[in-house]
Amino acid sequence: MFQTGDFVVYGCMGIHKVLGTTTLDIEGVSKEKLYYMMQPFGKPEGTVYAPVDSKTVNLRPIMTKDETTNFLKDLDGIKILDIKNDKQREDAYKSCIRSCDPYELARVIKTLYHRQAERNKNGKKLTLTDHHYLSQAEAILYEELSIVLDVPMDEVPQHMDSHLKSTIV
Repeated sequence: MFQTGDFVVYGCMGIHKVLGTTTLDIEGVSKEKLYYMMQPFGKPEGTVYAPVDSKTVNLRPIMTKDETTNFLKDLDGIKILDIKNDKQREDAYKSCIRSCDPYELARVIKTLYHRQAERNKNGKKLTLTDHHYLSQAEAILYEELSIVLDVPMDEVPQHMDSHLKSTIV
C-alpha cells in the first residue's frame, strides 16, 4: 500500500502524488471500498481516485535513484519494436505505454527515434500517430526521471536523447 506523499506512475495517466486514502460517497459504489486520492504531477488543482485493491489499475512506485542509474545504463540494450504493420505497431505502443514500465516506455521512445531517423532519410516526418505515442511515452518517463534525478523537466530530454539517439543506426 502506498503512503501519503509517495509518487506513483498511474498507468498512461503519468505521475501522481498520493494524498491519502478515502472512500467515495457515490451511488452504486461500496462505502467500504478504499481509494487512493492522488494529485497529478504539476497540477495542484486536480484530484484523481484509484482503487487501492484493483488488479486492473496499473499503479507502481516511481523508480529509486539506484533503479534509475541501472535503467540509464541499460538503455543501450533495449531492443526496438521491429514491427512493419502499422496497426500491430500501434497496438504494441499502446501495450508498452499501458504497462507503466520504464523499459517499455523507453522501447517506444527508442523505436520512434529510429523510425524518425528512417523517415527523415526519405524526406518524411513522423506520422501523427507516431508523434502521439512518442509524446505520451516521453511525458510519462521524463516526468518520472525529473522527479528521481531532481532536475527540471526541460533538462531531461537532452539527457535522454544522448543515451537513446546514440543507439540509433
